[in-house]
Amino acid sequence: MPSASCPWSMFLPHDSMMMSRPHGAAPRAASSAPHSHACHARVKVQRSRSRRMSAMPGRATATDDHVCVIGAGPAGLAVAAALHQVGIPVVVLERGTGPPSSGTALGLWTNAWRALDALHAAEELRAQYREVSLVQLCREGGRLLKDFDLHSCDGGPHEFRGVRRSSLVAALAARLPPETIRYGHAVSAVAGEDQGAGVALTVEGEGSGGQMRFAGVVGADGSASVAARAAGRKPARSVGQTAVRGVASFPSARDMPCNSIRQVWSVGPRAGMYPLTDTELYWFVCYDTPSTKASARASAREQALRVVTGWGWGVEAAVHATPDTDLARNALGDRWDIWPGAVAGAGLALTLAGDALHPMTPNLGQGACTALEDGVELARGLVRAGFRDAGSGVERAARFREAAREYEAQRRRRTLPLTLRSNLFGKILQAPVGVVAAARDAFVSRAFQPAHFLSHANYDCGRLE
Repeated sequence: MPSASCPWSMFLPHDSMMMSRPHGAAPRAASSAPHSHACHARVKVQRSRSRRMSAMPGRATATDDHVCVIGAGPAGLAVAAALHQVGIPVVVLERGTGPPSSGTALGLWTNAWRALDALHAAEELRAQYREVSLVQLCREGGRLLKDFDLHSCDGGPHEFRGVRRSSLVAALAARLPPETIRYGHAVSAVAGEDQGAGVALTVEGEGSGGQMRFAGVVGADGSASVAARAAGRKPARSVGQTAVRGVASFPSARDMPCNSIRQVWSVGPRAGMYPLTDTELYWFVCYDTPSTKASARASAREQALRVVTGWGWGVEAAVHATPDTDLARNALGDRWDIWPGAVAGAGLALTLAGDALHPMTPNLGQGACTALEDGVELARGLVRAGFRDAGSGVERAARFREAAREYEAQRRRRTLPLTLRSNLFGKILQAPVGVVAAARDAFVSRAFQPAHFLSHANYDCGRLE
């Protein structure tokens, strides 16, 4: 059992590491949710800032001074926005046919807002979404175990807002020049170029299939990443838990059942919610993945209601008030890269970001937050390694690999402890044993102190040039 000063921010399955959706596929009600997944390209790219080349079917195009980002989710667009900000030409390749127009939400803590400030993408989102500071930890049936304000936590000032994923994607995309993002094509293979001069991508879609070559590639295409597979990384593994998530809509602020970051626990399953705006409320229900096919066939809404009926605290009302387009259900998973080796191996100017690099369960609420950090850290590393000033393609690829190795080591130090802690906390919170749940509740109500609740969210990725 954690000590009384342990950070118990293990409660927020909003940016869930998702296992069920094919990367880049369109969101589907009650089965999968948008994420920063396999993203890919219309094969028409800028060769330099003043010259363009178009990819013809079956042909190869070379963009020797560009970095390619595979993925137009939050992780990929954070990388792209950061690279553009420091003057590195970038192309984003996305499998989907356009930006997301529906889906659920992400909880962004202080470290995420610092990254968004560095990318000049924060103020638009702050204007749209409410800041929330009250935390309520509850037992199903009506018992309040603990409540506190985030401003009572050490290391402030703290900031938490839930934002729709589509809004975050739009804010980051607005930091990029027109036509940077190429929709409608899938990257199906990643390979090193001869003499280590860059990376070759096999691209499929809309009659423009072929190869594209880049000075370096960043795979931000989700937990089942094509780029991660090319780098020898294993897929994320299931942790045996499933989350149903949604965004409920209410007629007015008076109808909202919750104005706090509220967690509701039972013996086993758990739920939570927080407001996005005066009339929108994000919620989740998390439970052990069903072992029977009949349970698995139940709709996301039906499954969520089976779990939380009679719990109180406004959870049922939120589930009922959610449109089908704003519902998602996903298995949760992670990957423990304790000794992974460098992605940027000999001859491969490739690295990863977001779930492709560090898939984690959502119990610390840090999946999207650390993905935003990735972009700032990688861009700074490429500048430090002299990537912008390199002459030949071989030199650019070598500088990219140098920066990528340093970046990956730094991100592993940052994210591996979060991955391990998030996994452990999920098991504690969702233990299906009455005595364990009773001990958890007693600890929170009698001994837990929130001083270090946000220690993991105090990280500052710093600014860019």
